[in-house]
Amino acid sequence: MKVVLVSYSGTSASILKDRMSAWAHANLVEAEIIISSLSGLDEGKEDADIVLVGPQVRCAFASVRERVPADIPVLAVDTRDFGMAKGDRVMQEAIAEIERFKNEFIK
Repeated sequence: MKVVLVSYSGTSASILKDRMSAWAHANLVEAEIIISSLSGLDEGKEDADIVLVGPQVRCAFASVRERVPADIPVLAVDTRDFGMAKGDRVMQEAIAEIERFKNEFIK
């Protein structure tokens, strides 16, 4: 699974990324997690399974949705989960959103 995490600066996102990776590894989920800025979003998203939008750039959610292919879900990360680097919760939400999106997209 490929996750693109869009954030403003990347410092807090790197802590979250590490915790997301640790959860994935512990739960035998093969995951590649990439941190991207808004300006760097145009690269590397085409084969993503989901794009996660961090709280610092949530105001640009609509812009992110427009820039991501329609067959890839985009999800705003909960502010508390992001701030507390709850990698387990973010990964579980991402996986659930991918499943919900697939079910809706297939219909």
